[in-house]
Amino acid sequence: MVSTAPHPAAGPPPSIGGEVASGLLRRLVMSHGLIQADWAVEAAEAGTLTAAPAILVTLRGSTREMEAALALGACAYVELGDDGELPPGLLPLLAGPPGLHLSLSTVTSFSLDMAPLLCTTLVARGWLDPHRRSDAEICLHEAVSNAIVHGNLDIHHGPSADAGAFDGFFRAVQDRLADRAHASRRVTVEAVAGADELCLRIKDEGRGHPGHVPASIEKLEAKSGRGIRIMGEMADRVSFTDAGRTANLYFRR
Repeated sequence: MVSTAPHPAAGPPPSIGGEVASGLLRRLVMSHGLIQADWAVEAAEAGTLTAAPAILVTLRGSTREMEAALALGACAYVELGDDGELPPGLLPLLAGPPGLHLSLSTVTSFSLDMAPLLCTTLVARGWLDPHRRSDAEICLHEAVSNAIVHGNLDIHHGPSADAGAFDGFFRAVQDRLADRAHASRRVTVEAVAGADELCLRIKDEGRGHPGHVPASIEKLEAKSGRGIRIMGEMADRVSFTDAGRTANLYFRR
């Protein structure tokens, strides 16, 4: 069962931990005024840790560690980049309403299925109506897929029923994932639980979209039309910001 530990804004500065070099962790503690906390995924799974750090940092994200961290009340799961820094929007998010922040590289995001795990956490923390779980999970899957493929990998054609076209799409995805410049771009998923609705924000670091990007679902040419239509049908509200690099999905609580 997911912990319902108090949000960091209600008490002392957020705690931080992770199985990373001790010097790196100390630098993050000192530069951001955080509290260092113990973390080991084996200890978490064995039940010898009763809570996760509010911010869990890692050098390579994994389903196993993310699941253990969220189950013990973590508010953020961050795969550190080459600069070893926290995402710029993380601490302001933790100072606001209850929320979650996942920040992963494109190559890690491609290998993980974040949607089921995140939606399990959202339901367990009381932020998502259990009856809306399947809608939110499908929307989140579509938005993350768009962020990876059309955003960070900069591939603007989709797979096709034609075998040759599908093979070409698959090769293009694998080629971009093997290119560090594309693979190291970030996919950020944030969940913010307001009084009346849950907002899921899915952000990429792609080039956005030239020209006008609609603020609503009315025009379906932004990113993948099929995925956006699915999101529009299943979420209560959908909008796009940051020139199309952020999809905002809203679900009434």
